[in-house]
Amino acid sequence: MSARWIRVPSEPRHDLTAALVAGTLAVGVGLTTFYLVRLLLAREPLPGGGPGPEAAPPREGSGGRA
Repeated sequence: MSARWIRVPSEPRHDLTAALVAGTLAVGVGLTTFYLVRLLLAREPLPGGGPGPEAAPPREGSGGRA
């Protein structure tokens, strides 16, 4: 702000514009979140399930038997 800035009361048009921008952003964020959550929840498990934890090689330095 400059030294010559004079505050003027907001007009209803400015309030409406700000509300529309905020509402549009809120709807966009909500739809994006809904899409991503739906995408993550709709995943199907891989066939075969992969190897279990017993198939993993022992880690070194874990104190286990070698």
